[in-house]
Amino acid sequence: MRRWPLALVLACCVAGSDARAQASGSLSLVSDYYYRGVGYSKGDPVAQFNLSFDTRSGWYAGAFASLLKMNNTPRGLYAIGYAGYARRMAAGGSWEAGASNHTFTTMSALNYREAYVGLGSDRLSGRVSYSPAYMGTAMRTVYSEVNGGLALSDDVGLFARVGYLRAVSAVPRYTSGTRLDGRIGIGLSVDAWKLQAAWDALHAQQGAYAPSREGIASRSALVLTVSRAF
Repeated sequence: MRRWPLALVLACCVAGSDARAQASGSLSLVSDYYYRGVGYSKGDPVAQFNLSFDTRSGWYAGAFASLLKMNNTPRGLYAIGYAGYARRMAAGGSWEAGASNHTFTTMSALNYREAYVGLGSDRLSGRVSYSPAYMGTAMRTVYSEVNGGLALSDDVGLFARVGYLRAVSAVPRYTSGTRLDGRIGIGLSVDAWKLQAAWDALHAQQGAYAPSREGIASRSALVLTVSRAF
């Protein structure tokens, strides 16, 4: 069994352990897929799926999957499975801790895991994630991110995020040990449908021995998304 379906099994176990668990999900189509600023669809539209379970006791789990298109490899899936625990604080806001597994079905050498902790409030949230072996390398990394949102009306809102990846060990010469990415956009909700337009950008210095100019490098792009919740 491939590792990524385990997230779905875990999510079902979380839901089954608490009769008050809430399930939610969505199907999406994005004009171009970027995760933490790195492109995973070669500029083409791809379909995505998201499923999550939350319990009143604070435990949660979920799975995300996107069609994957990368240079010199067959098409496949990029999947993220995650599970964790979140709790509200008496002073306001909440904290969380959990772990995630990232799987590339056609490039298993890039698979990696992360552990994370985070804080959240009504408009802002932050998370710090640690990977002991990032994307098939021996490089240990810390990824810090801040996400924010502002409602303009009941149906329209602004959103933004900034993330920073930093290596905390030796960096292979073919990749980048630091990376800054960001996204800012606007969203519109109509019943179960959501439309988004966002500007996504990445700033990274390409490794000295990168195999080609198609590796990780600075870029920016407009990304359009249409999704339906279920």
